[in-house]
Order: sequence, then C-alpha cells, then structure tokens
Amino acid sequence: IPSFSPEKFAYIRNPNPSTYKSFQKGIDQLLAEGAVQALSQRNDDGCGPLILAAVGQLQFEVVQARLENEYGVESVLEPMGYTMARWADGGWDAVDKADKDGKLFGIMIVQDRWKRPVLLFRNDWKAASVAAEEKCVELLPWSRPPSFDE
Repeated sequence: IPSFSPEKFAYIRNPNPSTYKSFQKGIDQLLAEGAVQALSQRNDDGCGPLILAAVGQLQFEVVQARLENEYGVESVLEPMGYTMARWADGGWDAVDKADKDGKLFGIMIVQDRWKRPVLLFRNDWKAASVAAEEKCVELLPWSRPPSFDE
C-alpha cells in the first residue's frame, strides 16, 4: 500500500490521562489500518507528541469519531501550519548536513514509523528551493517501502 504525501498535519493528544490505554489502543489500531500516517520527533522513544499526517481534514475527523465511538476516548487535535511532507532520500546524514548549512530553516524535521527523515514544509516554494539547492537531499513526495533490514 503506498503512502501518499500528506497535506494536513496535527498533534493529537488525550486530554484524559485515565483513558491512556484505550486511547493508545485506538491510535495503534487506526494507524495499523492506515486511516492516517504517524510522524514523530527525531529520536522519539514513543513518549513524545504524536503527529498525525493526512491527505485531507476528513481523515482527522474520522480518527476522532472512531476514537470516541469505538474506544470511548476523547482526543484533541492541534493543527500545524505545514502543507507538504517530503521524505529525504539521502537519509539522516544528508538532512544533518543541510540543516548544519542553514538550508532547513523554517522546516520541521520529523521521522516516519521506520525512523526515516521526513521534512514538513509550509509551502511549495520552500520545498522547491531546498530541492534545487541541496542536491544531497533528494526529496520524494512518497515513502519508499522499507527494506527488510530496517
């Protein structure tokens, strides 16, 4: 199943700590079904904020409705101001080099579920600028299938 390039991003959180297990079970199930994609901060050990990535707003609404109706938990979405995700095919070394050179200013650097670098952009212009200036960071609008050794 291909992973389409999301255009909507939001942090999701559980406002009620007493329903943590049900919330986590629901999120895990919805992610396994592919309702949305999950992104996280680099080197997140699973305790950091979860970022949901979707092609459209309706996917977020479906996730929230299913969490409430099927798992009995509330959720809060905090929209983010990014409109495009690009996977950095050069890996973390290429991303680190571009970041050190100051080329990724204003870009959020996160990781997908296979811990591969994903860059979140606010507009097409910035993505095109990075693609043109940083040849070591090939930007892909989709994720490649993971290799078996990842």
